[in-house]
Amino acid sequence: MCCAGAFMAFLDTTIVNVAFPDIERSFHASAGLSALSWVVNGYNVVIAAFLVPAGRVADRIGRRRAFVAGLLLFAIASEACAEANSVGVLIALRLVQAAGAAILVPTSLALLLPHFPPSRRLSAVALWGAASALAAGIGPSLGGVLVDAWSWRAVFLVNVPIGVIAAWAGWRLLSEERESGLLPDLAGSALLAAALGLLALGIVKGQQWDWTSAATLACLIGSVALFVLVAARCARHPEPILDLRLLGSPGAAVGNLGTLLLSVALYATILNNILFLTGVWRWSVLTAGLAISPAALATALVARPAGRLAERFGGRVVIIPGTVLYGLGLLLLSWGAGQTPSFLTGWLPGSAIAGIGMGLALPNLIGSAVASAPESRLATASGVNAAMRQIGGVLGVALLISTLAAHSANALAGHRSGWYLAAGFAVTAGCASLLLRSEQTSAPSEAV
Repeated sequence: MCCAGAFMAFLDTTIVNVAFPDIERSFHASAGLSALSWVVNGYNVVIAAFLVPAGRVADRIGRRRAFVAGLLLFAIASEACAEANSVGVLIALRLVQAAGAAILVPTSLALLLPHFPPSRRLSAVALWGAASALAAGIGPSLGGVLVDAWSWRAVFLVNVPIGVIAAWAGWRLLSEERESGLLPDLAGSALLAAALGLLALGIVKGQQWDWTSAATLACLIGSVALFVLVAARCARHPEPILDLRLLGSPGAAVGNLGTLLLSVALYATILNNILFLTGVWRWSVLTAGLAISPAALATALVARPAGRLAERFGGRVVIIPGTVLYGLGLLLLSWGAGQTPSFLTGWLPGSAIAGIGMGLALPNLIGSAVASAPESRLATASGVNAAMRQIGGVLGVALLISTLAAHSANALAGHRSGWYLAAGFAVTAGCASLLLRSEQTSAPSEAV
């Protein structure tokens, strides 16, 4: 049940990507690609900014109460998203949906952990992470089935019965837990959301506005200024949105940095793949979603044995080869995916290699970030790492949209540049992982 909450929240980070073409057709000219990007990025921005504070508020008011409230808010917002009659309304409702998700992610883990003894806490994180990984992995294929059978509105409606049933079961079966203490820095959360929003806006619109225009520079400079304010508040606030103490160890710092960089690559790749398959190869959303599934399957199959290798030999042994394989897979996609559709020779090899690389690298980066945290701060450490993933998602989507806009006259060249972009971030994550010590390993080996 706790994992169901995480499943729903992370499912909606990827399931909407496959619905982009259908949403654009539904709203016609009012739904350009830069506008549609906010259907994904607005969701990611709110989760990234409010995930940790939502968890701390839940600690104060009661985790079960917050979990149920998050489920109901998510379900109601999902129903409203399905009824949206314009892109603006859809984006606004996605922000509300993300608020529910921001509550679900930390409370689902916090409610799960007490059911495990301290020696098995990291296994609990792995179980929770596996649910979120499964959700992100099957999102495109499930979205393809729903859009093909009904319409894009079905990708939101699927959340409603799951949310209502989970809320009812949670209220009846879960015990209430709360802690005393101060409320988190909600003002800092608002500043982080504004900083991420301005950064994404500047990147997405930079090509259209011109990179040296006053509007673009205002967004980028304003974003940097707000990030500085957020860092200052985190350093002095008693309950900061990002606990800098959890970034003090080399494992946590490198693990979170690597997670952010690799998430940029992952989210850019997922959206780039969908837009390429439906736009250049003209495949249906169902076919496109199914074509992406082998990579997710490869990730899931590799994650557990990769974790065992990391436990025995150290995280670097699997993380660095994983990032290299991911980058190689994307290069194979960029070289093999031409104008003529070819799944077996042009798509499958690169996609499968990228999936294997992600299964090697991302779970162990997450483990490096979380495993060094004290047991009393394990849920918070997981929340910080999840926020890094969402920030990476914001940047990945924004950078991809900007890249595609720069190649609007040649769609194939734009998608190839998108794969090059993602490969570069993956290799950079591998370079950062060189700073991990050999004994810093990953326990939550299933958490993709």
